[in-house]
Amino acid sequence: MAPSRRTKIFIFSSSFALIIYLIRRYRRYLRLKKSFKLVQSQKTSLMSITLPSSIGINKRFFNQLLVIIKILIPRLRSDSFVLFITHLTALISRTFLSVYIARLDGAIVKSLVQRNPRDFIRTISIFLTVAIPASFINSFIKFAESKLALAFRSKLTRYAYDSYFRNQTYYRISNLDTRLLTPDQNLTDDIETFTTTLTHLFSHLTKPFFDIAVVSWTLVVMVLEKKRARGLKEVPILTIIVIFMTFLALRKFSPRFGKLVSEEARRRGLLRLAHTRIITNAEEIAFFDGHEVEKDWILKLYCQLREQTNLIIKKKLWFIMFEQFLMKYFWHSCGMVFIAIPILTYDGSGETDDPIGDPLGISSRTEAFTVSKNLLSSGADAVERVISSYKEIAQLAGYTNRVYTMLHVFEECAHERYQLRPMTVGEDSYIEAKRKVNLNPQGEGQIIESDEDIIAENLPIITPNGDVIIESLSLKITPNMHVLITGPNGCGKSSFFRIVRGLWPIYSGFLHRPNPSNFFLIPQRPYMCPGTLRDQIIYPHRMGQVRIDDNHIMEILNNVELQYIVQREGGLNVERDWKDILSGGEKQRLGLARIFYHKPKYALLDECTSAVSIDVEGKIYERVKKLGISLLTITHRPSLWTYHTHLLQFNGDGQWTFEILDREKHLTLKGEKERVESQLAGVPEIQRRLDELRQLLGEDITDDQN
Repeated sequence: MAPSRRTKIFIFSSSFALIIYLIRRYRRYLRLKKSFKLVQSQKTSLMSITLPSSIGINKRFFNQLLVIIKILIPRLRSDSFVLFITHLTALISRTFLSVYIARLDGAIVKSLVQRNPRDFIRTISIFLTVAIPASFINSFIKFAESKLALAFRSKLTRYAYDSYFRNQTYYRISNLDTRLLTPDQNLTDDIETFTTTLTHLFSHLTKPFFDIAVVSWTLVVMVLEKKRARGLKEVPILTIIVIFMTFLALRKFSPRFGKLVSEEARRRGLLRLAHTRIITNAEEIAFFDGHEVEKDWILKLYCQLREQTNLIIKKKLWFIMFEQFLMKYFWHSCGMVFIAIPILTYDGSGETDDPIGDPLGISSRTEAFTVSKNLLSSGADAVERVISSYKEIAQLAGYTNRVYTMLHVFEECAHERYQLRPMTVGEDSYIEAKRKVNLNPQGEGQIIESDEDIIAENLPIITPNGDVIIESLSLKITPNMHVLITGPNGCGKSSFFRIVRGLWPIYSGFLHRPNPSNFFLIPQRPYMCPGTLRDQIIYPHRMGQVRIDDNHIMEILNNVELQYIVQREGGLNVERDWKDILSGGEKQRLGLARIFYHKPKYALLDECTSAVSIDVEGKIYERVKKLGISLLTITHRPSLWTYHTHLLQFNGDGQWTFEILDREKHLTLKGEKERVESQLAGVPEIQRRLDELRQLLGEDITDDQN
């Protein structure tokens, strides 16, 4: 009695401690849930983008998957198709080996029941011999699956990169379209996850289907041998009913894993985007000590990701429990019943190959039971994998939707079909627009290729966000003209460059312009590409495309007063991180060196000499003009007026003027403007001091002002 009482006390104490622990965990869960709701309510407009509600196993998913499969297997002679067939062959071979091994297992049990050492040693030897190719095939299946996933990933990555870099799509999806927030994640993580999931699911589904077919046929043959047994028709029907009801139950209670996983991937991408933004703007954030703001934003995004991951984990807990109960324990019980029905109801004579030692055929029945049990276990495992793969297919639907959406957006942006939401673009984010219009995603204006001239006819300057900067611009620029472009910040100067170069669509009017190869833009912060000093000058050409001798390179560097940099850095072919090594002025001059190499008809210069001294700046402009290159320059420096013939001035309120540049007149007006501004700057201080003196003297300021 004493041990029983101690046992009861121990069980009661353990139960009480478990209840207390669960209550504390539940209270902590409620606190976390409340904090998550608070974070959810603070989402910005960036996080308000919802996923399509139709993500799941439906016709849309299969259509998307079919489109992607045509990319993965473009033809029968492709390497991916060869790997596909190799993988399929290995899966089929493994199925037949499984059936053969099940029969060997039954033979081993039979030899044990008969107490026949010779048969036992023989069957064990055969079993070990067969285990060698079986082990190799098991390993080869994993190998072929990994190789197939890598081949699929390579095919899809090459196709996606071709689309991403075609027709400036990489620029359009970030500046003219807002459907893809994280194209970097779509091109890397999403493609890898999709191809890995697809190949694993193929392996996970193909072998079970073969297992079901072969095992079913083997069991049918075995059952037909027991002609006098009962239930030979009822057992297959009951088996089908059990499987079908299990499938319906799992489908009924299965969470929407496709949408859940796709949302998790989207939140993971936003977290990565936030980290990328911090890396890109680390210097500015450090100058302003903005780390606390950035940390709070990062933590918000992480909390949202953690909330979604916790939701998936919680839903998987109950679903997997229900799934395991049905397909492991319930099916096991049903399988044993189905095996027992033919054996228990058999009323024929005992089948035996040893009438003396085993007249009742116990060893044969044991062999049949063992083989049937192994085959049913294999078949049940195969059906379990088929049914349990439903949630994996749902997850694949989420990844498929992301990859298909990426490819679809790439294709539409390449053909200038955009979908927009409110956003800010470049300098025009500071504009207080005169009005906003609803844009046709595909511009209705016409671009006509001309020989040399740039002619704008009733051309509006409209941002991709729909802000109208200039309602109608009409002008003509010839190769003999050097145009100075001025105006306040955000008035459309850089926007004019984007439209002329073809980066932004034209929504109405006409634009006559030369081929885009005749334009070359030098921004305020030139892009320094990876590679050597020579690569910086000939960018975007590559060494394999052109032949240029060192003397020509040195002449170009001499034109921008950078010849000393070759000796300082160790030669033209040395690789450096030029973005960090060169000063601001050196980077600007190195960017200008590209003009002397490419010699375009028009040089679009956007504040590209702001860090260059005035004397060097003048020499470079003179040398560029001697090459016959027309200058279109955005600048606030009066020193550059000397090198231009015409003035395009934007007033900032939608008005503009285009005229011959009268340098003396503008210099005089600018000088007068600066004098007036300096005089007006002191007026508030003088007025403030006058008021103070009046107060000290006791005079009435209000009456005096009146």
